[in-house]
Amino acid sequence: EMPRKEGPKFIFAHMLIPHPPYIFDQNEDVVTEDQEANRGEKENYINQLIFTNKKIEETVDQILEKSKQPPIIIIQADEGPFTPKSEGWDKLQNWKQLSLEDLRVHMRILNVYYLPEADTSILYPSITPVNTFRVIFNLYFGTDYKLLPDKSYIFQDSEHPYKFIEITDKVRFD
Repeated sequence: EMPRKEGPKFIFAHMLIPHPPYIFDQNEDVVTEDQEANRGEKENYINQLIFTNKKIEETVDQILEKSKQPPIIIIQADEGPFTPKSEGWDKLQNWKQLSLEDLRVHMRILNVYYLPEADTSILYPSITPVNTFRVIFNLYFGTDYKLLPDKSYIFQDSEHPYKFIEITDKVRFD
């Protein structure tokens, strides 16, 4: 409904999917607790991810169709999927227990921009969310925000959630 409302808007939506509990399957049907329990983590995750992707695509299509002025759209994930070893991260005693590959899988995020009528050459493969709004403000509002270093961090362990460890060099793919 927001495209129909007058005036500029900033809309933020945080969707907690495809995180457990897995309540939708790929056909948009509600999954019972028994169905979820009888499927593996990977199957539940992929089915709900397919559902999530369909819903996001439908939402973006509606926003684009109904908007009088082309909107800026950002779709980002806060983390990648959990691997079997990273499952139950809240109980994980130490992130260093994860293999490099498990850490890379978990730290990958979806980072999609729809930036109409803008020169998007300022975007680059290793951009992280810390620079999302700096880039957008520079492109659309004539600001001159300097880009910050694109770094990735994890917390040390469940006992020290505010003690961060930089892992940029371990997870970067560029």
